[in-house]
Amino acid sequence: MATLRDVAAHADVSVGTVSRVINQEPNVAPALRARVEAAVHALDYKRNMLGRNLRTQRTGVIGVVVPDITAIFFAELVKEIESVATQAGYSVLIGNSANSQQIEEFYVSKLVENGIDGMILSSSTDPGRLRIRSGAAVVAVDRELPGFDLVASDHAAGARSVVQRLADLGHRRIACITGPRLMPVFDQRVAGYCDVATPLLEREGIDPESFVRVEPLDGMRGIEPATSLLQLDERPTAIFATTDQQAIGVLRACADLGLRVPEDVSVVGFDDIALAQLVSPRLTTVRQPIAEIGRLAVERLFSRMATPDAPPQRRLLPVDLRERESTAAPSARGR
Repeated sequence: MATLRDVAAHADVSVGTVSRVINQEPNVAPALRARVEAAVHALDYKRNMLGRNLRTQRTGVIGVVVPDITAIFFAELVKEIESVATQAGYSVLIGNSANSQQIEEFYVSKLVENGIDGMILSSSTDPGRLRIRSGAAVVAVDRELPGFDLVASDHAAGARSVVQRLADLGHRRIACITGPRLMPVFDQRVAGYCDVATPLLEREGIDPESFVRVEPLDGMRGIEPATSLLQLDERPTAIFATTDQQAIGVLRACADLGLRVPEDVSVVGFDDIALAQLVSPRLTTVRQPIAEIGRLAVERLFSRMATPDAPPQRRLLPVDLRERESTAAPSARGR
C-alpha cells in the first residue's frame, strides 16, 4: 500500500505539500496540487483516516440535510456532494427533513452539536427561525441561511431569463406557479418573474397577483394550480413554474383540459432535472449547475472547517436557459 512518502516522491514534492493537498488546504499552488493529485491517482493512495482523525480530533464525517430526498434536484445534489466528500476521505451522513422544521432542528442539533466535522444544509423552513450554534461549520446550499456560507444558483436571474424569453416570443399573459413565499429560493424566483411579467400584465389590465398560484411544500405538483389558471376567463398563454416537477404537472393539466403545448399554452420550468428531457414535449427550463454546486459546497465546508472565524462567503452561480419544445409564440387560439 502506498504511503504519504511514496506520493511525495512520485510527485517530486515535500511530504508537507502532499499533506496540505490531501487535507484540502487552500495555500497550495495549482500546479503543485495537480501533480500531487495525479500521484495520488497513479499510486491509488488511501489515507489512514484513523491516524489522521486522532491527530486532528476530527471525526472524518460530514452531514448533509435536504428538505426532500425524493425531489430529483436534491437527489442529484446529494449524489454530487457525497462523491466529492468521499474522494476526499470523508464519510457522509444524509438526513431528510421531509419539509419539517421539527425534523430539521433535530438533525441540526444531532449532527452539528454532537461530533461531526461540519454540515451542508438546504433549509426546508423559514431560515430565520432555525437556530444553529455560532461558529458551527455549516454551509447552506440552494437556500440562504443568514450568517453562514452560501453556494447557490442565481435564482432571480434565472427566472428573469426564462420569463423574458416568453415575452420575446410575444406572450403577455404569463402566469406563475410557486412554492411558499417565506422561503427565499421561491421568493427570489418569483421576484425574477415579476420583474418581467408584472408590467406586461398591467398593460393587459390584469392584476398580477391573480396570475400567481402558491403551492404548499407537501404538494408541489403543479396540476391543481395550473388547472385553476387555465380555467380563467382570460387564461394565460404561458406558465412559468418555479420547479421542473411543477412544470411537468402543468403539462399534465394542459393534457387533461385538452390544451396543446406549446400551441395553446407555453410551459417553462426551473432546475433542468433529467426528466425535463424525457417528457413530451421536452421542457424549456433553467439549468442549475448541480454538480458544481455540490463540489463548491464541499470545498467551502472544508475551508470553513479550517478557518472557522473567517467571514461568511456568498457564492451565486450563473444559470443557463435550455430552450426546448414546450415554448412557442402564442397562437391565435391561445390568445
